[in-house]
Amino acid sequence: MPSLSAIREALAPHPAKDEPPVRGLAAVAMTLAGAPEALQLCLIRRAARVGDRWSGQMAFPGGRAEPHDATAQAAAIREAHEEVDLRLAEAEALGALAEIPLGPTGATGVLAPFVFYAGPQPPSLRANEGEVADAFWLPLSHLWEETNRGTIDWEWQGKLLRFPGIQVRGELVWGLTYRVLKQWAALVGKPLPGHDDPPYERVG
Repeated sequence: MPSLSAIREALAPHPAKDEPPVRGLAAVAMTLAGAPEALQLCLIRRAARVGDRWSGQMAFPGGRAEPHDATAQAAAIREAHEEVDLRLAEAEALGALAEIPLGPTGATGVLAPFVFYAGPQPPSLRANEGEVADAFWLPLSHLWEETNRGTIDWEWQGKLLRFPGIQVRGELVWGLTYRVLKQWAALVGKPLPGHDDPPYERVG
């Protein structure tokens, strides 16, 4: 598991852009907290909502940028506050990860992930019940444990696709959130073990 100093060093060359978010952008906050050698990660389980394509999924706090958001990072900070009462304006902004297309083609926009450190004591989380079913801190070491690997089969446009992921509390972290974690882990020099799978593969 990477230390906080190693994470800072890896992300230092990747600061957040100081410019307005592009149309269709969604931003998420990958937030770390805890002792530098025993970090924890903030995750949420989204509330079940009709019409929400990510309904019930494990994720980071985040959502679509709004016209009043000065930057994409500002959108991530706002969403984290609205969804789990996490005050990232007071946290250490560690850097930004590469944007990820939303959906197989990216036609509906991009996801902009930002990484924060919220201090040695993980802040209390308060889930906004309309949007979030659960919010919690997960030991970061959980991501590298082989026994936590998993997959999920998902039907899309008549195709059965198999996605890799990480098991957490009886759920699977997969899709965009998994891809953010995979990108981040590679950047900090600690690739997720056995997670060299493609974003998806057809199984039927």
